[in-house]
Amino acid sequence: MPVADSAGVPIHYEQVGAGPPIVLVHGFLSSFEGNWGQTGWIDFLVSLGRTVVGLDIRGHGESGKPRDPAAYDLRLMARDVLAVMDAAGARQADLMGYSMGGRIAMDLLVHAPERFNSVIVGGMGVFTTPRSSELIAAIASALETEDMTSIADPTALFMRQFAESRAVDPNSVATRDPDLKALSACFASFAAQRDEIDQAALGRLALFLLAVAGDKDPALTAAQRLVEIVPNAELVALPGEDHNSAVSAPAYKDAVASFLRVPSARSG
Repeated sequence: MPVADSAGVPIHYEQVGAGPPIVLVHGFLSSFEGNWGQTGWIDFLVSLGRTVVGLDIRGHGESGKPRDPAAYDLRLMARDVLAVMDAAGARQADLMGYSMGGRIAMDLLVHAPERFNSVIVGGMGVFTTPRSSELIAAIASALETEDMTSIADPTALFMRQFAESRAVDPNSVATRDPDLKALSACFASFAAQRDEIDQAALGRLALFLLAVAGDKDPALTAAQRLVEIVPNAELVALPGEDHNSAVSAPAYKDAVASFLRVPSARSG
């Protein structure tokens, strides 16, 4: 993977295919390959005649892994995306982010909307109920503890187990251990910022937005709220899908294909 420098943090990215670019931003504990390759998205978008530009978010995959929570400010993670776009020669692109990647996409909508033709936000939206500070602390602690038997919260235990499950590279016999301290710092910072969004700026957007979430995903209500705020927005709720299953659902790909294929109809 080539590397883009983002204020001193190396951000690994890939560029695949030919045609109009679409930038993909993965979710927490995943990677470009894990979120988009293993679920068939890269091949699917290339088959639509697109150039796929995707990165490993800082703290994940092959990108730099700072352990300071301040290094995971949303503005910095959004600038990582812009650094990759600059390195890939993509002055403007469509954008799709899932979960944490969707929240990064929303930050880009607020601060750099001129870089994007349209945006797809998956498994994310505008939340009106803050996350529990106790749960945030429990998950952050679980991600870096050396004693997994000490993890009492089931959600925190799931997150730790999921983090370790992503260490296996399906394209290699090698095992890549995640930097759990970096992931803990990333989660603690991101979770504290998730609900801090400039809704007035979202309400002024002129570009088109597609929000997608499983109808069993707690983020569906937040996605509905996002669509209510953004003028040119539509929502697709995926029947029977939850937060983890939605990303690989065929109906998600169908919705994105339809959205990307009709820009002239939307603009008319």
